[in-house]
Amino acid sequence: MILFKIYRILLITFIFFQLISCQNKSNPINEGTKIDLLKYGVPYSITAPPDVVISKIGKGELTDVSIKNENGYDLQIFMVGAFTSDLQKIKEEKKASVTSNPSFSKMVEEYNDGFLYEKITDLGKRTYDFNIIKLVGTNEINFQCGNSKEFSESEVKKMVSSIRN
Repeated sequence: MILFKIYRILLITFIFFQLISCQNKSNPINEGTKIDLLKYGVPYSITAPPDVVISKIGKGELTDVSIKNENGYDLQIFMVGAFTSDLQKIKEEKKASVTSNPSFSKMVEEYNDGFLYEKITDLGKRTYDFNIIKLVGTNEINFQCGNSKEFSESEVKKMVSSIRN
């Protein structure tokens, strides 16, 4: 009888600790999946939704990788040899190119390695895009929205977060 009581106490204690440990663990599927892009020619990792499709486009000096799903995640990555190791200089050139476009409306957020901006379509609709630049070795890696659709600010922020995490 005493052995049975000890067994019950141990069993209840075990179940209690299992329940507590389950509550403290996060679900990695909800947070995204770490993707190493090296097998696509880009020496960088991002955290993307688990249902993305990755394709490498083009060959030669320009590496072009597309990562997208059916839920608004569409990331385009370009990698070329860096013309300078000065990240701020590259960022300023990208900003100058973006702000000179007639569809440019305003800068929404700026980061050390890039920026998020608003555009206005010909029909007056607000859309969003971004540029994030990473220097890895002698390579310049540029991240931006793909061209599958017009993106909302929240969709763009999710993509930026997936790169910067």
